[in-house]
Amino acid sequence: MSWFKENKFLGGLLVVTVLLAAIIISFGMKAGTSLEEVQQQVATKKATLKKDKSLNPYPNPENAKAKEASLKKVLAKGKEAREKLLAFVPEKTENLSGKDFATKLTDTVSRVTELFPGEKAIPSGFYLGFKKYRGSQPKAEATGVLNYQLDAMEYLLTQASEAGVKQIENLVRESLPQEDGYGWPGTKNAKRQSGGGGRAKRPAPGAVRPPKFEKLPAIAHRMPVEFTFKAPEPVLREFLKRMGNSDEYFFETRIARVLNPASIPSAGKAASSEKKSDDGGGGAFGAIEIEGEETAEEEPVESVKVLDKVSGGEELTVYLRADLLLFIEEENLPELK
Repeated sequence: MSWFKENKFLGGLLVVTVLLAAIIISFGMKAGTSLEEVQQQVATKKATLKKDKSLNPYPNPENAKAKEASLKKVLAKGKEAREKLLAFVPEKTENLSGKDFATKLTDTVSRVTELFPGEKAIPSGFYLGFKKYRGSQPKAEATGVLNYQLDAMEYLLTQASEAGVKQIENLVRESLPQEDGYGWPGTKNAKRQSGGGGRAKRPAPGAVRPPKFEKLPAIAHRMPVEFTFKAPEPVLREFLKRMGNSDEYFFETRIARVLNPASIPSAGKAASSEKKSDDGGGGAFGAIEIEGEETAEEEPVESVKVLDKVSGGEELTVYLRADLLLFIEEENLPELK
């Protein structure tokens, strides 16, 4: 302390020098940190730019305009297709009285049963999938959509009969929400689905997060039907063609299984394990023929029966799961301004 009193100038100079050094060191460290941050930002921007350049199309104003024009064409085609699908919407689906629906159901079942007069042509208790209403009536608010579905079931069986189907194995119709007092899925009165998935797991650090999309609009209500019958392959083709070419009802086939219960016979007698040489076994002298020896003939193959089984001439058991679609008029496609 006495030295500072005796050398005030040198002491002050020393203190100032130490302070300046500390300030310079502090600024240097901050500058180094800022430099690292800048380098990191530059590297990130380079990676982003490299990723953008790999995109097709590259995100620039010209490509954005071209993409928008292309999207407008897609939406225009989508609207055109939607107008064609809306042609399948029935003019009205007004509710009937329960008694009127029961009477129509009985009459329809009788008409369809007459289309398959053969023995065991239809299963016992066949009721077009409406067996729950044998002797009972549906809810009044469900009769409109049930009436539409009943007409579609009669159409389906009529086309099957006209195509050549002779035997119906089964026809199962899934219950509609209206039959239990609910609305279609996605509507205000829809039945609540019981949750069992729990909270969604968060992606791991560094993992790519999947993009979030808005909920897609529903374009139709589904009425699932399962139909099993027996028919040869040409009849099956004709029936499917009639289903696809309908102007009244739109059936979307979800599952199709075809079983051929008959096994395919062998194509003929197995060839000999010892293959003859090209020259007939005579070496350089060519084929050697021995007088009085005849070549054994192979057994004839039942080619007609084989071809008949392979080409579908046999009776096939066919299972179809299809949805009768009731298209929604209220849903509109998005528009680009």
